[in-house]
Amino acid sequence: MAIEDQLIQVTKETLVDLVNLRYEKLKNEDKLNDEIEEFLNEVIPMQGVLTLPPSDEDMDIDVYEYNDNSGFGTEIRYLWFDDEESQLVLFCEAKTDTEKSKLTEFYIDTIDA
Repeated sequence: MAIEDQLIQVTKETLVDLVNLRYEKLKNEDKLNDEIEEFLNEVIPMQGVLTLPPSDEDMDIDVYEYNDNSGFGTEIRYLWFDDEESQLVLFCEAKTDTEKSKLTEFYIDTIDA
């Protein structure tokens, strides 16, 4: 599986865990740290209930490699709350092996507009 496909898959899985409030699972997988968890616990309830988009076609995930080759970023545009699309974006970061064939690190960076 190409690295871009791996990144899309892990980003989708991370969103599903967020929607299902599996914060402990995300923390155990090192995808979520205490600071980001606290931030999410403040931001998400202000928007409503985080929900999945109605279809995979509505889940727009962008993958890009950093210019300095230090890793990758993924973005889900846009998050859904109470089954309505919002202006918020989920940003994640990833590191790979030197061949860029396997993920070695993946974590939530932030949510922003």
